[in-house]
Amino acid sequence: MTNEELIEQAKIARKNAYAVISGFKVGAALLTKDGQVVRGSNIEDPSGIGITNICAERCALVKAVSEGYLEYEKIAVVGGPIGLKGEDKLIFCAPCGACRQYLNSWCPRIKVILQENDGIIKEYSIEDLLPYSFNEKF
Repeated sequence: MTNEELIEQAKIARKNAYAVISGFKVGAALLTKDGQVVRGSNIEDPSGIGITNICAERCALVKAVSEGYLEYEKIAVVGGPIGLKGEDKLIFCAPCGACRQYLNSWCPRIKVILQENDGIIKEYSIEDLLPYSFNEKF
């Protein structure tokens, strides 16, 4: 699967985001080693407690693990705010710090596919996004 196709899968996942607190919807598409795509979206707890919120990247990874997929090639992430008039805008959306560490722990060699503000799609390693991390090297 190309990076462009995986970005499109992340956009599909983003449609299911439940961003009742932030208004910032994120979608992720995780490509397993055997070619399956597992999608995830951010889900916010309407109570505002925050401890049950989950980011799209972790949602996709947890779904994949629960379905028996334990090896991964790459993950695409897209996100952006929903405007006051309901307009939908994608902006550059890199994984948060918690998701970077989570991905680093589960799949330290995964490639992260992101769409820049100009529409150009780029590929990063976890090491690019989380330098000097605590990982299997220690």
